[in-house]
Amino acid sequence: LVKAIATVLAGIICLAARPAALPAQLTIRADSVLRTFIAPDAPGCAVAIDSADAVAYRGAFGMAELEYRQPIGVGSIFEAGSVSKQFTAAAVLLLEARGVLSLNDTLQKWFPEIPVYERPITIRHLMLHTSGLRDWGSVRSLAGWPRWTASYTHADALAIIARQHGLNHLPGDAYSYTNTGYNLLAMLVERAAKMRFTTFTAREFFEPLGMTHTSWRDDYRRIVPGRAQAYSRSAGEWRLDMPFEHVFGNGGLLTTVEDLLRWNRALDEGRVGSPDVSAAMQRSGLFNDGKPVGYGGGLMTSAIRGVAAIHHGGSTAGYRAELARFPASGVSIAILCNRGDANPAALAVAILDGTLPFARVPAASPPAAPTPFTMSQAELAGYVGTWQSDEVGGTLRLYLQQGRLMAERRPGDAAALTPTAVDRFAGPSSFELQFHRDGTGAVDEMLVSVGRALRLPYRKQ
Repeated sequence: LVKAIATVLAGIICLAARPAALPAQLTIRADSVLRTFIAPDAPGCAVAIDSADAVAYRGAFGMAELEYRQPIGVGSIFEAGSVSKQFTAAAVLLLEARGVLSLNDTLQKWFPEIPVYERPITIRHLMLHTSGLRDWGSVRSLAGWPRWTASYTHADALAIIARQHGLNHLPGDAYSYTNTGYNLLAMLVERAAKMRFTTFTAREFFEPLGMTHTSWRDDYRRIVPGRAQAYSRSAGEWRLDMPFEHVFGNGGLLTTVEDLLRWNRALDEGRVGSPDVSAAMQRSGLFNDGKPVGYGGGLMTSAIRGVAAIHHGGSTAGYRAELARFPASGVSIAILCNRGDANPAALAVAILDGTLPFARVPAASPPAAPTPFTMSQAELAGYVGTWQSDEVGGTLRLYLQQGRLMAERRPGDAAALTPTAVDRFAGPSSFELQFHRDGTGAVDEMLVSVGRALRLPYRKQ
């Protein structure tokens, strides 16, 4: 109760401390957007906005902890998901600026345990998501144990990565967003700097910039005072949805909206590290053909609704985040939420609409009805069997149940497959199967895809 009262009083003091020049229209709009989305007794969000080096808005709505009815405050600590990647990239770029490593170093120079591929992968490829490496979490999910169902460590992630003998695409040819690259970058910092990644980033960034409430979830069992618990809706009720794993660098940053804006100010003013690496972070990389990737050092350099921006979003378990800076106007916004149904990027646009000249989005046309594709029971039976992938380290069992083809990754974890074309099936969450036939017409190979993050071959046992 004392904590709850203190948090509420802190929020009142924060509101009272706003400068007289506070743009009233922005405050009214932000409060309205957030109150419309967030019920007082549900998980919610904290929001901070700066404009031209001045405090423009601070707000917090919803509950940080449902069990003890603890409200969210502007100082509440959330997990920032992939917003974390820019801090990892900054650490690597700082080591390059000091001559410890080069972005042109091959992956095997620092990770000899990873196979050599058809074309060399460089540290730069990892940073830009152009390496073609498969997302290790998606690989583990296919084996039946998705992330947050087991306490994965960097050693576990590296063991999975080192077992992959194929890529999604040739390095530098395409952009395929994957956490694998940024887990490897965090491990790289430790190998190159010869110290813990958490120690290096605290010493080089958090402490000099006054980010006193920022750390890493390198051990999910650690007590973090002031942390908002994460939730997601299930069967009509809120349930805890925390990231129970020890991997970080791809995500795992524990922080506040105030600390994130301190970081954005440092990026804007060229104060990230010594020597400063902010310019390198905000420079888009290039594909092999010379075209811009639209991604730099853990930062997206693309416009948001027609307004030039430097930004990144984040999603880990039930946490959601958005950190964006609009250089032309000097506006910077940080949103951290502890509910899985939140869309902080959309909230940021809704809050800043009118303050920034966002382009209007035309009403979407209703999607065309998919063309139905059917298969006979005899045709479906041709895919039945147990399929093995050495790169996943597990099997995928296909069987018929009530006239449908089912895929089972582990006992009790099965999903129905829908035929979409000859030798093609779709499953839940962008899960797709494509079959190959040998010279006799028999099915002999299966390619499993999960979006752009994963394409894995399976052979029939």
